[in-house]
Amino acid sequence: MNDLNRRFVASAISIALVLFCLLFSFHEWLRYVVVVLIAGLTCVAVWEYEQFAKAKGGQMILPVLLVCAFLEAVSFFAASLFPTLHSVPIMIFFLSLLVLFALHFRENDGAIVDLSFSSFGLLYIAVPMGMMLGILYHAHGVDGRLWLAYLLIVTKMSDVGAYFAGNLWGKRKLAPTISPGKTIEGAIFGLVVSSLFSFLFCLVCKSFGWQGFYLGTWGWLWMGLILGAMGQFGDLSESLLKRDAKKKDSNALPGLGGILDAVDSLLFNAPIVYLYLNYTNV
Repeated sequence: MNDLNRRFVASAISIALVLFCLLFSFHEWLRYVVVVLIAGLTCVAVWEYEQFAKAKGGQMILPVLLVCAFLEAVSFFAASLFPTLHSVPIMIFFLSLLVLFALHFRENDGAIVDLSFSSFGLLYIAVPMGMMLGILYHAHGVDGRLWLAYLLIVTKMSDVGAYFAGNLWGKRKLAPTISPGKTIEGAIFGLVVSSLFSFLFCLVCKSFGWQGFYLGTWGWLWMGLILGAMGQFGDLSESLLKRDAKKKDSNALPGLGGILDAVDSLLFNAPIVYLYLNYTNV
């Protein structure tokens, strides 16, 4: 019950932050606060990941990595505002690799391990977090606020469904060596919940006449299933990293664990929605 209370408080704070981002994302100057907030959370998640790397003997150049992560996240915002800058996120990622390599030229001992940790951290965390900004500020005939809300609701409700179903009815372990608490029954129910909320979100948007969000006739089903499955995959993936680093949580925030714990299920889903918006005719 104490754990549930902490989760409730942490969820309330998280929802408040999300609502702030959605409500003020297009305010004349508050939108820059939103961008800095999301980029700042990206840096916290990268710092938490760096603790995993240190536990495995990695020696990352943290200040430089945080600057690279911040710029990578912000670059998606810039690319969304100015179409001519659509290649900026790739350029920032490439330049970050150049800087990280250059900083190891004088000390090459352990360079392979350290560079692998650093580049993976950018790819695993900073790029998907930046894509959330790309979704929010997508400018080609859609309402990015609705699409980001859709991503968050479907992904997180899948987490909630899997958590409660696993606790109530779960018997068969999904991945016992990585995450003993997750069950096959919970995972299946999570897919059902993600599909249900995908349908409900589409229904609400259609009922209110919100033109900035649209999925095809059966789009709600396959998108709900994909996000539900990949969200759970992302959760297990972070659990794998924590197990290897002998960490229970990525941080010690009450009821939350860490920022990386909170966004792990979004890290593989954000690219799916981002690519869908950019490479399909929505």
